[in-house]
Amino acid sequence: MADPTPTTTSAAPTDDPHGIRKDLDSPGQLVVVFLAVVGLALVNIFLSKSIGPTRYTLPLQLAIGSVQAGLVAYHFMHLKQGDRVVILTALSSLFWMGILFVLFLSDYMTRQYVIG
Repeated sequence: MADPTPTTTSAAPTDDPHGIRKDLDSPGQLVVVFLAVVGLALVNIFLSKSIGPTRYTLPLQLAIGSVQAGLVAYHFMHLKQGDRVVILTALSSLFWMGILFVLFLSDYMTRQYVIG
């Protein structure tokens, strides 16, 4: 029986002998993104400790947390190199989380306060 794999390979030599793809992420870029996420976390801590609870503290902290989650998803979860299926999966998780929040808030907002 004949071997289906060819015995000679005509692959062009690459400048990457170890199979490391340099187009994914540079370490400097990852460090900058990491420092941005840590810096935003420190801003969140500063807002909660120094300003205290005001009308705009919670929406501002949620916005900062959303930026942090976006940075982590885009850079560390490699959504910038992902194909359409990976991006669709990430967006569908946000869609389902939105449905869960709407259902939770509809239950919470319709309850009557019981004191005592």
